[in-house]
Amino acid sequence: MILERVLNEKRENNNMSLKISNTFSGKKEIFKSLNNNEIKIYTCGPTVYGPLHLGHARTAIAYDIMIGYFENYQNKKIFHVQNITDVGHIIGDADEGEDKLVKAAAERQIHPMELADIYIKDMWDGFDALNIRRPNLSPRATGHIIEMQDWCQELIKKGYAYEVEGDVYFDISKFKKYGKLSGNTPKKLMEGARIKKNPKKKNNADFALWKHADSSHIMQWTSPWGKGYPGWHIECSVMSQKYLGDQFDIHGGARELSFPHHENEIAQSTALTGKNPARYWVHTGVLSIGGRKMAKSLGNFITVQDALKKYSPQQIRWFLSSYHYSSDVDFSNKNVNSASQGLEKINNFIFSLKNLKMGKGSKNIEGILKDFNIKFKTVMDDDFNTPKAMSEIYTFVNKANSEMNLLSKYQRKKILKEFEKIDSVFKSFNLRGDNGITRNSEIQKLIDERNAARKSKNWEIADKIREKLASRNIEIFDQQDGTTIWKKN
Repeated sequence: MILERVLNEKRENNNMSLKISNTFSGKKEIFKSLNNNEIKIYTCGPTVYGPLHLGHARTAIAYDIMIGYFENYQNKKIFHVQNITDVGHIIGDADEGEDKLVKAAAERQIHPMELADIYIKDMWDGFDALNIRRPNLSPRATGHIIEMQDWCQELIKKGYAYEVEGDVYFDISKFKKYGKLSGNTPKKLMEGARIKKNPKKKNNADFALWKHADSSHIMQWTSPWGKGYPGWHIECSVMSQKYLGDQFDIHGGARELSFPHHENEIAQSTALTGKNPARYWVHTGVLSIGGRKMAKSLGNFITVQDALKKYSPQQIRWFLSSYHYSSDVDFSNKNVNSASQGLEKINNFIFSLKNLKMGKGSKNIEGILKDFNIKFKTVMDDDFNTPKAMSEIYTFVNKANSEMNLLSKYQRKKILKEFEKIDSVFKSFNLRGDNGITRNSEIQKLIDERNAARKSKNWEIADKIREKLASRNIEIFDQQDGTTIWKKN
């Protein structure tokens, strides 16, 4: 009943507002960009000390879908900044300890920047293979050290930060709204504290903006407080403000970043500029394998390159899209294969649209297509609900398949155009109409033998080869130009 009421409203007003879940308010809100024609987005990119894995892909594809929908269904221009963390990310997201990149580089006996370059290339290779839009800008933290020092000095002047023995800390007691994003208020952090008190800090939950480096630390820069390196949290605040301004539309990242990383970003950015840096804080769920979060730090991950040896980019994208962006994803062969079966059904439908005999026209298809269009937009406007959108696609395919033999050339082109638009968001369909089957030399050899038999009018051999292919679930279609195309059922 509720969905039907919403659909009726949608029919009356085809410009129904898009809603998005805002972690900061804890509510689903009507999305309104600061600029009517452009949406500014900042997402936290990976720390480049290891290969791109499916957990990274889960987050990147979620935002890629949002961007695709904004561009193609909302007619918005996107300016997307995704940072690259190449310094300052301490193991365990702590203030004290080893830098993840430095440790990984030492294990390989190469310079940290050499390691960063290796895995930045790996990241882009993975993005390109998965057909993920590259961001407009991808600034590296190490390219913004001077700006980070300027921020530290300004926060000290404003009374929000203090320096102790070459370290600069943010004083969370001075920022009254600390904990608004994650619920981890100073009081709760004090009550739950089980770690040893750091004598340098005024409050144990104060976080590092700048850290002193001894002579053995390979990554260090001259600063007003001696040699040192930046804290992880200030990096994103500095880069987002530099390229997107004091406030932008969406700040994204995996849910695990909401605390302490994003909470600390909000504190230091608001303290400096007087504005929450983002109007909407949007977080993706985590990807797990065997019930355990997939992460490089846990050694529990599947790299994108390894996943692509088993699954196509389209299968990976479609599988990840079958979960709402804010939901946790359980990766397993069974779940990927289940989603792939649905994708194959859609690709078979596209194959039929392109290759089966045309009809004189269906009286029902216009209404079916119009209703589908409204329902698809309605569920996508409701916080990018990709699982429901996929369900609507399956329903439409079932209905349209029942009209397939009646569909005219014009009607088929209209449906294909709609699916091209949908695929500008999902990037999963095989719009070539060949069912996306990789060329199989054995099958092609049988088809060539059958064509030779047909040419010599040896129909018995031709029929036996057709039956042999059918036993392998291969369906063949003889074309008017004498060629034969095939698909796997």
